Amino acid sequence: MANVHLPKGMRDLLPPAMRRRLHVIDTVRRVFSTFGFEPLETPAMERIETLMGKYGEEGDKLIFKVLKRGEGGERGEADQALRYDLTVPLARVMAMNPNLPLPFRRYQVEPVWRADRPQRGRFRQFHQCDIDIVGTTSPQAEAECVAVVHAALVALGFDGFLIRINDRHILRQMAAAVGASALEVGMVTALDKLDKIGKSGVIEEMIRRGLTADQADGVFDMLDGAPVPGAEDAEANLARIVVLATELGVDPARIKIDRTLARGLDYYTGPVFETVLPEGNIGSISGGGRYDGLIGMFSGTDVPAVGVSLGL
Repeated sequence: MANVHLPKGMRDLLPPAMRRRLHVIDTVRRVFSTFGFEPLETPAMERIETLMGKYGEEGDKLIFKVLKRGEGGERGEADQALRYDLTVPLARVMAMNPNLPLPFRRYQVEPVWRADRPQRGRFRQFHQCDIDIVGTTSPQAEAECVAVVHAALVALGFDGFLIRINDRHILRQMAAAVGASALEVGMVTALDKLDKIGKSGVIEEMIRRGLTADQADGVFDMLDGAPVPGAEDAEANLARIVVLATELGVDPARIKIDRTLARGLDYYTGPVFETVLPEGNIGSISGGGRYDGLIGMFSGTDVPAVGVSLGL
């Protein structure tokens, strides 16, 4: 047989696997439509400046760049890139279509690409199932994101999942409380690795990113329950989101406020959420949050937005 191989991190889906995938996608789309979301499609490639600078230092490193044609490509120059997620392309769509009625509620189920290290459960091409609500600051929007994830997972037969929620404002106040406001991004990036490298590893990373040992210890004191000065409004908003989500049918046992949840992407500005299977040992199966400044990066006018994605 010829020496033929797939690119690393890619896979074929033969008919049995493809039938299961189509069943999942059909189920998720049905739930999205039931909640009033409309379909959208965007190109697999975006202009490189559309994507770069939106995800943070580590995310930007994982973008697959597309070489220019001709002499530019021969010099290694790139002007386009495969989309890293579906959120930044949505922000670009909103900026290009300012007359869309708000709130704009869209869903999108399409592949994305990340130049990540292939490993169990992590591929370089995978599908995301996104919903987003653009044009409202109401906590009802966050609650709907949580409720849609809950309904989709229940419809797919999942049981033992947990939806964790936090607010980037709380993490921002933690950084301020220990005198590390200028190092907030590094603190959040390190904290986002807590499930992978543990507390000691996160502290080491925080120190590597400029925090002192005392500052890192102070952050963990607040993560463990010590009061966070100035975070009262954000904490009240999280409690309100939980109440609204349960009113939309979310099982109270399946949602938890968790100060350790960071979500490392730079564009998040408020509440963030992530769904895990504690007994599945496969990490996060969904994630999202509020990103009120992202659309303004393209349009010059900030438009509030929040969304969540299920990864296949």
